[in-house]
Amino acid sequence: MTSASTKSVLPPETRILVISNTKARGITKSGSMIKLSQLPKNSFHYMSQSKSDLPPIIREAVQLDIEHILIEGGDGTVRIVMTILLNNYTENQTIPAISIIPSGTTNQIARNLGLKKAKEIEAIFQGNFKETILPLVKIQKQHKSKEDTHPLYGFLFSTGALPYISRFAQEKYNENGIGGGTAVIGGVVKAITGDKSQLMPPETHKMSAFRSNMPVFEHDDIAMGVVMTTLPSLMLGLDPFWGHENAPLRVTWSKANSRKIGRTLTGLWLGRKKDRSDDGFYSHNIDRLNLHTNALAALDGDFLDISGETLSISASRPVRFWQSK
Repeated sequence: MTSASTKSVLPPETRILVISNTKARGITKSGSMIKLSQLPKNSFHYMSQSKSDLPPIIREAVQLDIEHILIEGGDGTVRIVMTILLNNYTENQTIPAISIIPSGTTNQIARNLGLKKAKEIEAIFQGNFKETILPLVKIQKQHKSKEDTHPLYGFLFSTGALPYISRFAQEKYNENGIGGGTAVIGGVVKAITGDKSQLMPPETHKMSAFRSNMPVFEHDDIAMGVVMTTLPSLMLGLDPFWGHENAPLRVTWSKANSRKIGRTLTGLWLGRKKDRSDDGFYSHNIDRLNLHTNALAALDGDFLDISGETLSISASRPVRFWQSK
């Protein structure tokens, strides 16, 4: 494959760009779900070997006014492509419509916004699709260096408990071939039944949340962690958010002395939306969160080093996602 860093890769007539992560779990096992016969003549299928080869491809897409981008991979692939896209398109430029083909170890984003079967690809090209317009979580360091001038974008940001559980799941279950949501559920069960102070140790979280520039909550003490998303639901139907405010960022956090973790998770799985502040759990819909913590953090399954950083977390501009009807 010709390197994108040495010369132009995309043909000038390209209007539809397909990006496949060759290292995605599904592709390494069974190959790409994309067939050349499915793609219109003005399409280009790029087989990415590394995340480092994606920025030049996206910059070419901006110059060619690409209309539609299909992403074949898992949550990490989607996050990387969307971050590059949002950092290269100006506010005056129209971001291409996005379709997601799940092929990763975890495909939480695709469960909400992606395709379910390969044959749905052709349906979209025939105009048979529904459009979902949704922002992403935008993470910007407040005291940024030259290396941190560009924000990160994703769909699920978390600190503390969930990243610790995810790390435990990766180390304990993924090495045995158990991936995705099943591994995380195993970690959750361990967290409920084991010593939570060891598996997910509390860390200081200095937080201030706002909606329409008005304070929503503040916390400057140890906490179990924070979970934020713009998605309508998370893995396996779990939706740990019950805020009722009209704002794009859904956030739930818990104090270090939170109680009844097992009962709370069971209730959320059953769709019981109610105030759980008496047990140390809080949920709101907000516009912005200022956050400083040394807790383990993750964005769409990838761990982040945010220790010593103060983050401003908000919603991105809306993006169009195309799915079959």
